[in-house]
Amino acid sequence: MKDTIHLYWEKPEAISLAKTDWLNAAEQQRANAFRFRQDRDLYVAAHIFLRQTLSQQADIHPAEWQFVSNAYGKPAITNPGYEGLQFNLSHTKGLLACTVCQGRSVGIDVERCKPLQHLASLCQSALSPSESADVLSNSTHEMQQQRFFTYWTLKEAYIKARGMGLSLPLQEFTFTQASDGQWRLHCEPALHDSGAHWWFLSLPIENSHHLALAVQVAGHSPLNLNNIVIAKYE
Repeated sequence: MKDTIHLYWEKPEAISLAKTDWLNAAEQQRANAFRFRQDRDLYVAAHIFLRQTLSQQADIHPAEWQFVSNAYGKPAITNPGYEGLQFNLSHTKGLLACTVCQGRSVGIDVERCKPLQHLASLCQSALSPSESADVLSNSTHEMQQQRFFTYWTLKEAYIKARGMGLSLPLQEFTFTQASDGQWRLHCEPALHDSGAHWWFLSLPIENSHHLALAVQVAGHSPLNLNNIVIAKYE
């Protein structure tokens, strides 16, 4: 598994909610706090999916995974001997996604592509100036929306990989796309990071969702698509 990034996605309705007892007390408490059943079911499906996915990488029953969260809410594994197993989970209406690897910090984000109102204002608040200009340069509103979700998922994936939440100002890091299609990160000095420390993947899922993956490369061997195992969950 070393230097291999496992990326899985699945539809929430494909996950059996009968396995809710796999969730720990904190997860069950969080699930019960949702006001609407569809939100609760999505959360439960995502966390069952996470546990099933982790158990494909280790000989541990899904109910036995143990986690601790940092000050910004990013979880990490505490099972003895598996502390180096890194993961990240994302879910939205209609899609669950999880990435798992050994030793590297990873972040993943999925978003459902939906109509956006006041796109120019949204770009100004959520994107850097060059990202915003690129979004709004597209000729149709649909193309602008697709480009927005491309940037937004990349930014969310990076934030989640750093494990610092929205304490990272959205305006202080920028993504650009090279001629080979690869995404590059540019950080302001205040972030104490370099785009050379990260590798990114961005792709649409079934024309209804967008997914982005951030993988740490600093201190590790280089990554390319041959290192990424992408599979619909089985």
